[in-house]
Amino acid sequence: MNNNRTYLFFSGWSETWWINLIGFQLAWWLSVLYGNQALPIVAALIAVHLLLHSTPSVELIVLVSCALLGMLVDTVLTRSGIFVFTQDHAWPPVWLVLLWLSFSATLRQGLHWFKGRYLLSALVGSLAGAASYLAAGRLGAVIFGVTEIEAALLLALIWMMLFPALMKLASAMEKQRVLA
Repeated sequence: MNNNRTYLFFSGWSETWWINLIGFQLAWWLSVLYGNQALPIVAALIAVHLLLHSTPSVELIVLVSCALLGMLVDTVLTRSGIFVFTQDHAWPPVWLVLLWLSFSATLRQGLHWFKGRYLLSALVGSLAGAASYLAAGRLGAVIFGVTEIEAALLLALIWMMLFPALMKLASAMEKQRVLA
């Protein structure tokens, strides 16, 4: 009985916007700076997020669905030579999969205020999405197969569509699971 009270006390903590965004920033920095060496820590952050979520099964569906969409985009960019990773030129690295899961964990929590605000999410996505990849490039996590300005413009265009799509997908997965 005491364990149940403890769980209830901690349930929902990972949904607090500042805890959620700090967790993502930690996952981003670890992934970008240490790559696959950070896998155990980033995986643990994702597991803790799910354990401390009030609806972990719904959240897991959202994480996997949104991360798959993000990885599809990054795989196309990698296979086309826009992204070049040192370990394998054909596929994105494993750390990027966990980073996508970590980012997806922010969609209903830390970034929830973009829900339904697709024009704003398109604008912010184009700027922040491109900036995130450019920063990762400057830190050596990815090499661009095009000039930095070409990468910035392409990423801005992609994230202008991708971020609103991720917000819509997260909302749809949440509703789908709630209705079931």
